[in-house]
Amino acid sequence: MSSRNLPIPKGSKRACLCRDGSYSRKCCDKDYFSQGIGSITSTHPTPYQGYRLERCSDLHQNNAHYHGTLTIGAVYYMELENGHNSCYKVLEERTSEGVHINSIVLYNDCSECIAAN
Repeated sequence: MSSRNLPIPKGSKRACLCRDGSYSRKCCDKDYFSQGIGSITSTHPTPYQGYRLERCSDLHQNNAHYHGTLTIGAVYYMELENGHNSCYKVLEERTSEGVHINSIVLYNDCSECIAAN
């Protein structure tokens, strides 16, 4: 049976919208709130900012994006979505997206970052 053909729960089997935004059978009372359809506003992920990076070990440059703010000129150890985890210096902001930066750790300079990683 495909999900399109599943029966809609009725009576005691249906869940209702709770005031905390969850759904539960316990919330199916005479409260008009429980008859709502849930949130109708879209939740977009945090906007990203594109950057031009330079890898400390070999000066290779590439574009990346981060859902947060990086400091131009700063050095970070970055875990990238493509697995190229390394120490990078942030050269400039860009409008292009590039590879996603999963996590960062700030260092004083390339030497300190390389020594620590």
